[in-house]
Amino acid sequence: MKRTRPQPTASEKAQRWLLWTATAIITAIAFEALAVTTAMPTVTRDLDGEHLFALANGITLAAQLITTALAGQWVDAKGVKPALFIGLSAFAVGLVICTAAPTIEIFTIGRLVQGLGGGLCVVPLYVLVGRLVPAAQQPKFFAFFAAAWVVPSLVGPAISGFLVQQIHWRWVFAIVPTILVFMLPAIGRVLAILPPMEFTGNLSRIPRTALLAFGTGGAAIILQVLSGTTADDFTVFTYVAIGVSMVAALAFVRPLLPPGTISLRRGLPSTIAFRGIINGTFIGIEIYLPLMLQRIHGWDPFQAGLTLTFGSITWALGSFVQARVVDPDKRKHIATWGAFIMLVGCVMTIPVAWSSVSPILLIIAWSIAGLGIGMAFPAMATHALSLTPIEKQGGTSSALQLSDTLGASLAIAVAGIVFALIAGQGTLSFFVLLVVMSGLAAFALAVSFRVEPKVTVVGLPNSVDSR
Repeated sequence: MKRTRPQPTASEKAQRWLLWTATAIITAIAFEALAVTTAMPTVTRDLDGEHLFALANGITLAAQLITTALAGQWVDAKGVKPALFIGLSAFAVGLVICTAAPTIEIFTIGRLVQGLGGGLCVVPLYVLVGRLVPAAQQPKFFAFFAAAWVVPSLVGPAISGFLVQQIHWRWVFAIVPTILVFMLPAIGRVLAILPPMEFTGNLSRIPRTALLAFGTGGAAIILQVLSGTTADDFTVFTYVAIGVSMVAALAFVRPLLPPGTISLRRGLPSTIAFRGIINGTFIGIEIYLPLMLQRIHGWDPFQAGLTLTFGSITWALGSFVQARVVDPDKRKHIATWGAFIMLVGCVMTIPVAWSSVSPILLIIAWSIAGLGIGMAFPAMATHALSLTPIEKQGGTSSALQLSDTLGASLAIAVAGIVFALIAGQGTLSFFVLLVVMSGLAAFALAVSFRVEPKVTVVGLPNSVDSR
């Protein structure tokens, strides 16, 4: 984006306010995203909505996909305030609706509104850092933002389990809106003391982006709605609708991603796709683990939440491990090693579908899966940017986020459809679900071999985008 005057820099005081306020906002969003997984089995059971389990989980991501695609262009044209305040307001309103929801249908609407708001919240914060914080100080901000996800991932599931078990699941959704109300003065103060910024973007591309974003998110939502179909109601029309919706989601998102992403072209396109696949696989399994532990093994919500915490701990460990690998030749294999380790962990979850198998195996398995994705997931961000010219790195960053969200949204829908087809079969339901998702993990392993550009042969033209 062309600037007509030099880029302003915030004072040290303003930077401190921005750092702590932005970190607090991301922490609140992260806590809600991670705490919900533990609470959802109880929520759907209490509201007689177990048939909408996948939809209630995944509709937030599908909605977030829509506003994430629009947020960047909106901020470039109108500044950070409209997107940030509307995003936070919608996020809080959605959670309030969830808190008070008398039925699973109203609860799902709240999750939809929450997702639409969440997709608008983070982009303005990144823009503020990019515009007002000196380059030398920016790594500090992004380190805090990363920590804002790590801490909730460690304590969020356990806190959620405690609230569900000892008080009520509605408190899981009521906490964050309350916190945001108290944060409003700090957010207002930050925006007031920041230097003025000039935004010269235009909204000419918004209609096209909106069409693609709504098409992608809408198709993902339809898939998740179809996952609520009872086993006896699956018809030929249902299967056709599933196929059309899946194709539509990929067709609409295709122009928003680097060319060749859907067809898994070597290099950057496969890197973008790989991130979405491993993220979707991990989340698609994770949301069903508390449900399986409670239904098959009789664990309470607090115990089930602790299982997710182990996966979060090893994810952080895997991230630390990959960061220590600096040899370029060794980093070329991180994606494959990470995907392989995650596949091992996913496959190890399958036997736990039987009540005779100790759920301790699930803790070990999910810890292994967390280590694998922890190695591969952050490494692919660095790898993708290294394959991108500096003037196009913003687009690559957006593509990574879109792929992550779409991968999770579609994987949740697929998992929900598989589970719905054999719902009520107890062990068999979870067994088939885990086998299918482990198959997706195996597919991710295959894609990992394509994230590196084609090797240049002496005497032949360099072709990093070769198939």
